[in-house]
Amino acid sequence: LIGAVTEADHLIAASVSNWGGYALAAAAALVRCSDELDGSDDDEKEARAKWVERCVPTEGGEVKLLERCVAAGCRDGVSGKMEATVDGMPLETSMKCLRDIREAALIP
Repeated sequence: LIGAVTEADHLIAASVSNWGGYALAAAAALVRCSDELDGSDDDEKEARAKWVERCVPTEGGEVKLLERCVAAGCRDGVSGKMEATVDGMPLETSMKCLRDIREAALIP
């Protein structure tokens, strides 16, 4: 169970904030994609790919960002360690979630 004390009009429930951010970015990409479609399946596939690429981070980009953060002295929010982890979990766990979200956003 995930609870919040701050009132919100719309809630994105995510046990890791990065994952909620990835999902929000994917949703924004799909909304933008639907705004420009003319009904062709080929157009939809291309538009989805284009907007997902523009809006949703890549694994490589996220790894580089985390490495820069650690190099600058940032610490994991759960473990408190200066290491390439996300909320105390191995980086691969977060990258798996990012891959899953990107793949789901590309399904017509």
